[in-house]
Amino acid sequence: MKKISCFLLGLICFPLAAQSLQEEVQHPDIATKLFKNPKYVKDKSQGSPYKQIMFAQASVEKLNIKAFMRYNAYKDEFEFITPKSDTLVLDKIEDFDRIVFTGLRKQYELIPYTEDKKLVYGYLVNVHQKDGWTLYRKERVSFVEAKPAKTSLEVSMPAKFSPMRDIFFLRNKEGMTTDFPESKKALVKLFPAHKDKIDVFVKQAQTNFDNESDLIQLVNFLATL
Repeated sequence: MKKISCFLLGLICFPLAAQSLQEEVQHPDIATKLFKNPKYVKDKSQGSPYKQIMFAQASVEKLNIKAFMRYNAYKDEFEFITPKSDTLVLDKIEDFDRIVFTGLRKQYELIPYTEDKKLVYGYLVNVHQKDGWTLYRKERVSFVEAKPAKTSLEVSMPAKFSPMRDIFFLRNKEGMTTDFPESKKALVKLFPAHKDKIDVFVKQAQTNFDNESDLIQLVNFLATL
């Protein structure tokens, strides 16, 4: 993929004011960062790789940079658009590890985490934090390849993106992020010493392990153990 110097970021992003633009271009840390042009090999597909198609104002917290951005859930990467309608992609590096959409009240964090026993380095939405515990949500979109008809009696199926159910992750006080337990049994397996307390809480709260609000309350409970 074609890469360009991050020194140009202040010229291609959407600053809130001319003064902001000048400050960003002169920032000593920005000149070494890289961006790349995305490759769209599935432009003719149905559906969308984005949960939110429109670009929205966001900030790269560590560098204090503002731009209009969107998250590609299929590729797990952030795009931003230039005044000339060019779309660029942020590299997955530490300087871009926190993207905040203020208007949407949504914060993405680039972190290592374990999914199905596999180590992943990608973006998760920070849903809730409590005393060292964090609930994350992963936005997902799948892609189904086109299926051409093999006979005149069959119908060709176009390639398409399909939104998937969001899944959740839990970061503990030690900073380890893993799949959020999907049942009381799985939760007890993680915290066997607190089985009785977990049994009581889940029963009284009638916890639904697929419900984000219930998981927030569960994180608050874990913070008390």
